[in-house]
Amino acid sequence: MIKLNPVVLSFIIITIFLFGSCKKDETVPDQQGQLISNSNVETGSTVPNNWWFSTGQDKYNVTWTDKESFSSTKSLEISTQISQSPDFAFWAQTINTDLPIGKSVTLKAKVKGKMTGGGISLVIRGDNTSQPSGTGEQFVTTQGISPISGTFDWTDFSVKLPSVDATTQSLTIYLVYLPNSTGEVYFDDISLTF
Repeated sequence: MIKLNPVVLSFIIITIFLFGSCKKDETVPDQQGQLISNSNVETGSTVPNNWWFSTGQDKYNVTWTDKESFSSTKSLEISTQISQSPDFAFWAQTINTDLPIGKSVTLKAKVKGKMTGGGISLVIRGDNTSQPSGTGEQFVTTQGISPISGTFDWTDFSVKLPSVDATTQSLTIYLVYLPNSTGEVYFDDISLTF
């Protein structure tokens, strides 16, 4: 019979216990630095929680729908059959707590569209209360830089704000249906991360 030193035996037992209790984590971690609530737009009653919208003078259908979705069952829809409308419509969410001052933020969304004309844009706007109403302290958009129009299946689109200013008190993200566009667009799995 082999007799083991109590210290070596203790070391072997602890090692077996530690390695035996370790296992591969099979869960998907939360997206680090996510600022948006209800990013998959699944929760709510008549509109998705934490989201608000503008209907563009009632010329647009701005709905929370289960007709299309990238993941789960819901998405945000904007559509119109009125061509050459000078108005726009949007879905939006405002974040005013735990802002990542001095860091870059990126807005990403899964988008599916069947549109003609100007299409849509993604926007990040930073505001503070010392600015006049309606003017953004910081503003970035895909409009005029990366056109998003035509017919396409679920595709990733994004826009990046290089650094959140120290005076910023809120960030608002907009999913905008641009003037002079016709057709339908769906948004899902929206993130604003730093």
